[in-house]
Amino acid sequence: MSSNPAPAENNLEQMTTLDYQAARKTDNPPHRAATSPDVFREKEILQAVSANRSRTLPAELPSLAAYLPSDTPLPTPGESLLKAQHSDYEGPPQVEATARRSVFMHLELSKARSWLGDAGQKTLGFIESHWIICSTLFILSIVATSFAVGFALRLGSFDAAQVLDENIAEASTSVILQANLISIDSDSQSMTLDWFIGYNCNPQNCPDVNIYFDQNLLRAQSLSSVANNAKPPPIFFLNGTDYITWNNSDFRTSSPEFRTQVAITNFYGGRSAQSYPFDKYSATLVFFAEALDNSTVAIGIDLTEGIAVGFNAALETSISGLASNGVLIKNLEVTRGQVIRMYAVLIVVAIWMVTLAFIMTCIVVIFFGKGIKPDILVVPVATLFAFTSLRGTMPGAPSGFGADIDFVGILPCLALLTFSSVLLSAIFLFRRDPEKNRPRWENIMRKMHGGKPMATTPSVHRQESMAFKLPSSSV
Repeated sequence: MSSNPAPAENNLEQMTTLDYQAARKTDNPPHRAATSPDVFREKEILQAVSANRSRTLPAELPSLAAYLPSDTPLPTPGESLLKAQHSDYEGPPQVEATARRSVFMHLELSKARSWLGDAGQKTLGFIESHWIICSTLFILSIVATSFAVGFALRLGSFDAAQVLDENIAEASTSVILQANLISIDSDSQSMTLDWFIGYNCNPQNCPDVNIYFDQNLLRAQSLSSVANNAKPPPIFFLNGTDYITWNNSDFRTSSPEFRTQVAITNFYGGRSAQSYPFDKYSATLVFFAEALDNSTVAIGIDLTEGIAVGFNAALETSISGLASNGVLIKNLEVTRGQVIRMYAVLIVVAIWMVTLAFIMTCIVVIFFGKGIKPDILVVPVATLFAFTSLRGTMPGAPSGFGADIDFVGILPCLALLTFSSVLLSAIFLFRRDPEKNRPRWENIMRKMHGGKPMATTPSVHRQESMAFKLPSSSV
């Protein structure tokens, strides 16, 4: 055999192509031709055409699932890093555990950061939508907090009563004192107290009592008597019969009360007025009572109250109590109130902040070439007088100059402000155009803004004026 016959597939393809072209040349499809269509022939043609087309397409089309949106959440950087640590890391168990903990902490921090960011955006959005309500609540909260802090820092009432005084009051015959603190004067170092006397005795036999107070612990009203260390004269004579009558609403007798000027001193571990507002003083109250036959009568302090404005008087319980022979001793510590201390410290801090602001202005203008207007020269001069006025508003401060707050606050700040005022005035004398910024300052501002040119204020005003300027043709 000289040649092999052509395969059936080639004949089928050639026949299919010819029949298909012949069918396309006619106006009607094959099944609408004059002759009856051959159904099997059409099936063979369609199968051949589909088989021929399938050879021109690739074996498998690429899947588009990777490019379509999916509901599966994308892995976060922390999760991918954690998977990489679990799958690829190989090392000692301790190092691996440490690495896992660090990755876990990084993941938690990322979640917390994202949560805080979302919460912050939601909060800002709510504030912008309800800014009136939020502003009102913010102002009310500031006012309420200020009132709460102010009331919490109020001075407490004078309290010098102890438990032993209650036991003394239960005695059959005893003198009970009640004190009211009136004032404390740090200049004269004295404390004014009003005393009210109560007397427990048998109405049928109520003896007369002399009440004594250490005279050397009192501020003398005059120098007529000679100071000594003998037994002091009684500070109050309590008539038992008259007290019973007065207690039964017969007020023809004098009231059982008196006033004392108790001495306070900084000698025993205290601090003088130079340490204002941290000065500290001590006071001692020494009482005892005796009947006319020199027999001891119990005496105690049942109630104390009163506030000396600006001062806090507290009882030192460790060195106070009842001594021998029925002598009652009360040691007090006198200090400035917390509000006074805070006020003085805040004034000193405010003075320093204003001073440092002017010093910074002077440095920026002189050394860095910042432009300055002539109006700024008035501020340091006015501030010099304002500082002295603030010094006078400190409650209870020493009238003269010489306290610690003067040396650490007023004096250096006044010197620095004066020096700054002189230097700023010299700028207008020796600089050609003091209101214009120097090139050095322009370079500093350019570096701070990432090298971008800064728009000056006159150009902005010029653009705004040009935007609102009407064209001449419209007039």
